[in-house]
Amino acid sequence: MKKIILIITLFFLTGCYDYKEINDLAIISAIGVDYQNDEYIITLEVLNDQTDKDSGKIKSYTTTGKDHSLAKALEETADLLSDQANYTHVKLMILSESIIDGKFDTIIDFFMRSTYFRESFYVITSTDTEPEKILDNTTDEAPIASSAIISLLESINYSSNSGVLKTFDQIVEEILAFGKDTCFSNITLNEKQFAIDGLAIFDKYEYKTTLDNEEATIYNILSGNFYRPIFSKDYDNKFFSIAITAGKTDISTDTTKISLSGNLTGKIMDNEPNFAIRELTTLEKINKDFEKLINEKLTNFIKTLQENKSDILFLAESYYQKTRIKEENFWVNLDITSNVSFYINKKGLIYEVQDEN
Repeated sequence: MKKIILIITLFFLTGCYDYKEINDLAIISAIGVDYQNDEYIITLEVLNDQTDKDSGKIKSYTTTGKDHSLAKALEETADLLSDQANYTHVKLMILSESIIDGKFDTIIDFFMRSTYFRESFYVITSTDTEPEKILDNTTDEAPIASSAIISLLESINYSSNSGVLKTFDQIVEEILAFGKDTCFSNITLNEKQFAIDGLAIFDKYEYKTTLDNEEATIYNILSGNFYRPIFSKDYDNKFFSIAITAGKTDISTDTTKISLSGNLTGKIMDNEPNFAIRELTTLEKINKDFEKLINEKLTNFIKTLQENKSDILFLAESYYQKTRIKEENFWVNLDITSNVSFYINKKGLIYEVQDEN
């Protein structure tokens, strides 16, 4: 048997592959699952065992198979490979809308039972593009689609804060636990560029809807996972923008209402209206305007979750921990009060100092 020595130095997520000796193995880095015409469609992203001679980069290719049975579809796809499929390095799973909207419980059950897969891979959905097309979208700069997608989801939280990365085992825990629902990011192709396109939310196994990117940002703020999200307010067609730089929000529930509280601070990003931000009264007005705006967005986000009965903020679980009362949907019809304070950090602003003379 011919032995192929493959030295892989591949920065993948926050780590890299160790040096590996690969004997007739096809290393699977991602899996896409679709469902069309009563058949499961499996796409495997495979790391190529030949490096690019010019760039030295590892590339990937895909293979796709299908069957009426999920297990057989995976088997049929693996049989198309010239080498034995190895799933221990799978980092990403992409689920189509037809999978999450009707076959999500089957996916969870199958991959929980599977002895081939570790459960630490990330899960995302793609509601308008087939997973096969997503994993086939490679470039010279991004020769491995799954690596590029994960890097995008990680880096976007330092810009729009709209990415949500969850692993399969984390998703399973949220589905099975009392008082919790799950959610994860949706991705699309925009002129052959990967783009985060909202947040898929669930009520247990039932897919409810996909929230937009701003709502995904609100989710991250309420979950305490944010890094300088930007909000803008229109003043006569001129925009004033702030970035939330610090603070936290708290959510509490009782039998009558859901209460949001906390403190957020921010910095000025855009001052298109050319406000006199050194004047204390002007700054106070801007603070109040954005405080109102933020509280409205937080309230509307909770209302959206109520309408969809999607407890991705774990309100029922938190209530149970406090009261030991198990009422999974008690929060759905409660009133909402949001009193989160906001102010612009004065550090860095230059104030006029009056001449004592």
